[in-house]
Amino acid sequence: MNDLYFYLLKLGADQELAEDIIQESVYKSMIYLESIDTDKYKAWLFKAAINLYYDHCRKLKKSSVRSVDESIIAHSVLIEDVLIEKENKVQVRRALERLPCIYKQLLQLKYGLEWSYQQIAEYLEMNPKSVKTYLARARAKFKKIYRREENEENK
Repeated sequence: MNDLYFYLLKLGADQELAEDIIQESVYKSMIYLESIDTDKYKAWLFKAAINLYYDHCRKLKKSSVRSVDESIIAHSVLIEDVLIEKENKVQVRRALERLPCIYKQLLQLKYGLEWSYQQIAEYLEMNPKSVKTYLARARAKFKKIYRREENEENK
């Protein structure tokens, strides 16, 4: 559940929404428990949660934006550092939003959740070699978009 929670946070859900989505996903899994392959339960749960999150975003017609975490400010970090970090996160998020969904999902599974190629392949029902290929393409496209955004902001 923690992996799913942090994945939803990385997608842009706030803490309360992430908890609600997890609860709804587990509820749905209980309803369809007999039809879910036990080896793929985690993948099914992730897929259900992601679909619920995307449904929520479509209803809002915009993606959720997280505010500055209060705990960061409470640890007496310089406000400039907090703002720079937040600006970098916004740039990364913008670059991720411009990627095709599969690339965004692959990058978040690999680097956000630190899943292995095998875990990603099982979750997405892909060949591990294909996962490596798609990840290489996703990284290249992300770098290109990120650099372009960085150049636009520096003008």
